[in-house]
Amino acid sequence: MEYNEKQKYIPYIDDMYQGLVSSNYKDELFFFTQKHISIQYTNLTDELKHNLSKWQLTKFEMLMLLCYQGDLYEVFDKGDPKLSPFPINKMCHGLDTVLIKAPSCTEVPIVFRQHKNNNVLDFIKGEARTFESYLTASIKNWNQPRHQLIITLNKNNTNAKSLYKMRNDKEEFQVTFMRGTTFYIEHVDSFYDDGEEYRRIWMKEI
Repeated sequence: MEYNEKQKYIPYIDDMYQGLVSSNYKDELFFFTQKHISIQYTNLTDELKHNLSKWQLTKFEMLMLLCYQGDLYEVFDKGDPKLSPFPINKMCHGLDTVLIKAPSCTEVPIVFRQHKNNNVLDFIKGEARTFESYLTASIKNWNQPRHQLIITLNKNNTNAKSLYKMRNDKEEFQVTFMRGTTFYIEHVDSFYDDGEEYRRIWMKEI
């Protein structure tokens, strides 16, 4: 693969959780110079490959699962299989097939999301919202001072997937909704914590 001079330069930003990371997720070289993918590959032990093979995952799908649950989470969240360049598009396709094969969340009827961003302030009762990206939630309600999404699952055909079951992780409670999942907003109200106003939004998976 050939790169022009502009592609060879990678600007960095200081990330408080991961150290120096690329400020441009569309730069293909970011993934290779930072070795995030190769690091996750070293975590793909023979024992883990054996366990994940029970879910009929290919080695590439296994690697994408580790990347998603590791330090490349935001890359998947920002990625788009149709619009993103290589390798993000391939990574998203790989994660999509992992989610198709993953067990559905059937252990609880309701999941919760503690939402950091204010992009839920325009959610209106009675409207339907489709999430084009992966939406994560938890089977536990942590009751943190943040905007809260309270989601009732479609009990007949939910898109919520319990990835932690694939790795038999008893310390994990996160579920991931597949791309394109639509929700009906049933109710919206506000609550206060330490003088700050937050939204609480009840949604039903369609």
